[in-house]
Amino acid sequence: MSDASIMRPGRQAPEYVTSPDMAAFTIGQIVIALLADGGEVSLETVRKQLIRVSMGHGRTLDARVSAEMALGALDYITSRLLANKLRIGPDC
Repeated sequence: MSDASIMRPGRQAPEYVTSPDMAAFTIGQIVIALLADGGEVSLETVRKQLIRVSMGHGRTLDARVSAEMALGALDYITSRLLANKLRIGPDC
């Protein structure tokens, strides 16, 4: 499954789940679940799990992380990565 297939236009998280605090909580829940399962924690594994949850496939996170929360965290990660790339510049 590709990012393009899930992040299609019109699919945006509600405003209340896109705050930095909510993104941090959501990402923290994902990291805790990955660690509890003995999995690797990296930006890519966190993104993949957030994508799964945003599509309704988060088996252990159903009660703690909603699809909207996962989508909000993905939006936040994407916006922060873009902001960092713009700040650093393409030649660095």
